[in-house]
Amino acid sequence: MGMSDAQRAFRRHRWGSLTPEAMDIETGICEAINRCPELEGMLEIDWVADRTTAYRVGWCIVKYPGVTFRIGRRLLELASPDGYVMPPPEFRLSRETEPTAEEMYRAPMLQPWSLTLFQSGARPAEWQLSGIVYHPSWDCITEWFRLLYLNRDKRMALTDRGWMKLGRRFAS
Repeated sequence: MGMSDAQRAFRRHRWGSLTPEAMDIETGICEAINRCPELEGMLEIDWVADRTTAYRVGWCIVKYPGVTFRIGRRLLELASPDGYVMPPPEFRLSRETEPTAEEMYRAPMLQPWSLTLFQSGARPAEWQLSGIVYHPSWDCITEWFRLLYLNRDKRMALTDRGWMKLGRRFAS
C-alpha cells in the first residue's frame, strides 16, 4: 500500500526533501516500492540493494510519469557500470534493424553524441539522441532525434530522421 499525503508531508518535514538524483540504490528502491505497490510482488521478501535489483526496479517504473520516472532513471544510472543509461538490447521501435550499404554511406555523423531517457508531462518516456550533425547536406548544428533502434555492432542509430553514424560519445 502506498503512502498517504500526510505521511509524505511528515517525511518531507522530518528528513527534508530528497531529490531522486541524490538517492542511492537502497533509498531509490524503497521509494519505488512506496510509489508502486505492485513491485512488492515482483521482489523477494529479503531483496538486496544491488545493481541487478536496481536494474529490474528501474525498468519497471520508468513507464510512469513525473518523480516516479526520475527515480527509475536514477536507479538505471546507478545500475549501469559506467553511469550511462543505455536501452536494453531488445529495444526496438522499428522493423528495420540493419542499414543498407547506401544508408551507411549517406548517413550523417553525430559527434559527440548523447543518449537520454526523456519524459515530460503525461507523455510516456522515450529515448532521445542528440549531437552535432556532420554531413554535407545538413547544417553543422546540434540536433535532437527520437531513437527507434540502436545497432551497437555498426555504431549506428535509426532515428525519426533516418540512420545516423555514431562517433565519439559525449562525456557528461
